[in-house]
Amino acid sequence: MSGCIWKFSQYLDDEDIMFAHRIFVSYKIAGEYYGIGEKPMIRMAWASGAVYKVGKKVLIKREIFEEYLRQHYKQVDKLIEGDEDELLKKFEKRAKEEKSNG
Repeated sequence: MSGCIWKFSQYLDDEDIMFAHRIFVSYKIAGEYYGIGEKPMIRMAWASGAVYKVGKKVLIKREIFEEYLRQHYKQVDKLIEGDEDELLKKFEKRAKEEKSNG
């Protein structure tokens, strides 16, 4: 195996291995794998910048989307740990930046 996936092989099943081989996935496949509904999946994919359109086909680049999930997971962990004020400031700052940019 290439990369470092072998380090976690005891935790992976066949579905994880097959999913790891894919570079691009559809909304449906990603939603089923991550356990996310269709509309939240679409919103998060567009927010992460991982969406690629080829004609009418819409695909999500898995690496970009997973990095987005990791970033947001870390933010949720901080919220759970009681760092609400700092996290709220970050979200407000990001919202102001997005509003001024677009």
